[in-house]
Amino acid sequence: MSTSDLSIPRPPATESNVQSLLAMAVETIVSVFQGVAFWASIPLPLVIAGTLATNVVAAQPLLVGGLVVLNIACAILGHNYSPGA
Repeated sequence: MSTSDLSIPRPPATESNVQSLLAMAVETIVSVFQGVAFWASIPLPLVIAGTLATNVVAAQPLLVGGLVVLNIACAILGHNYSPGA
């Protein structure tokens, strides 16, 4: 006669709970990062146009170049973001 009863449910393994929690945390972080990049890529062209209109490019060309690179990076990183999802 066996003393183990198969009708008693076993709690899920702690390892799978930790992996699931870690996967959810990573997914949330990636989604937030993509969202920030997506929304930052929208006003950056206006900021760049403002620096060109006010002749900041003559005084600080590296700043304007950095803004252009930042805009490109934000557009690439935020490309897969879906605000409605």
